[in-house]
Amino acid sequence: MDQSSLNDAIQFLMEGNEAEAARLLRACVLENFEAIDSWRDGARQLDGILLEVACPRAIYEILVDDDDPRTKSVVNAFKAIFPSDLYLKRFTVRAAPTRTPVKKKPDGVLTDAEMKDLIAAIETQKASMIAVATGGPRINDVNQEYETRRQKIKRALDKLSAADPNPYAELWSWYGKWSDGSLPTYQSRRRYIADLYQPLLDALRLGTRVTTVQPSDPTGWARVDRSVEKIIRTLETAKNEEDFQAVALICREAIISLAQAVYDPEKHKSFDGVKPSPTDAKRMLEIFIAETLKGDSHDYQRKFAKAAFDLAVNLQHRRTAVFRDAALCAEATRSVINVIAVISGQRDPDT
Repeated sequence: MDQSSLNDAIQFLMEGNEAEAARLLRACVLENFEAIDSWRDGARQLDGILLEVACPRAIYEILVDDDDPRTKSVVNAFKAIFPSDLYLKRFTVRAAPTRTPVKKKPDGVLTDAEMKDLIAAIETQKASMIAVATGGPRINDVNQEYETRRQKIKRALDKLSAADPNPYAELWSWYGKWSDGSLPTYQSRRRYIADLYQPLLDALRLGTRVTTVQPSDPTGWARVDRSVEKIIRTLETAKNEEDFQAVALICREAIISLAQAVYDPEKHKSFDGVKPSPTDAKRMLEIFIAETLKGDSHDYQRKFAKAAFDLAVNLQHRRTAVFRDAALCAEATRSVINVIAVISGQRDPDT
């Protein structure tokens, strides 16, 4: 038994929606695993196991309490994953600093650019899993892309001797999980995926600089979420004027995708009778906001969306673009996306 067995126990807890117990166990490191008792059951030999983990003091003070329900959940998880010829004789905990499962800087394994690509692929995988489980694209439309990306993630993690915490080989398996009644709301599905990947992402990011633009919660609109991830990656690696202008171009595409996601020509009627073209994001968003937010208050939201869109277009054509221009454009674009996601109900907790 090794550290991977802890991962199995954590996965068992996650599948049972015992997120708090899983969080505690993630902070632990396996210190000792040995047979301290043996007896025979017919032709079989059964071994009683001593299992000892080390963890920070705050976690220790919880897990050392045998009556705490979280401790009981952790113990039951280990019992559940043990093979039939082993049983948990004693579970002990000691206070000690934890160790990170992924090296801070893997020497000659992944370059900084490869590490950033891996993190970006994982974030995209998260967004895809959340999107299909929260009213987004049909599984058959995105499953091949999901499986291809999963193999890319696995190859990179293999180089780091790290395991992919995602047990779902294809999206239909993930569908089986969220549709069994254990994850009844969109919010619970988002939280499940976030908890599933967070320990790995935390470990990987120890070896990379903090991104200038922090990742947002996925909107559930797959094309928009992919654009946001692309904005983050492009801004991270941008070095010259052409790179900074490219950030603006992606921002403009993201806002167009956003407008196309929310605008319904049958529901959202133009004020002047002019039907917006498929790329007229400014007009589509103005109409959507005016129809969705009746009354005087929608004027401010419409102006905000217009200003962000105009900023992206302006920067796209500015040959003197610098990092601050690109970063400002990225933040303005994400703000528009988040505002529209709230207005449209995509951020509602129980949908």
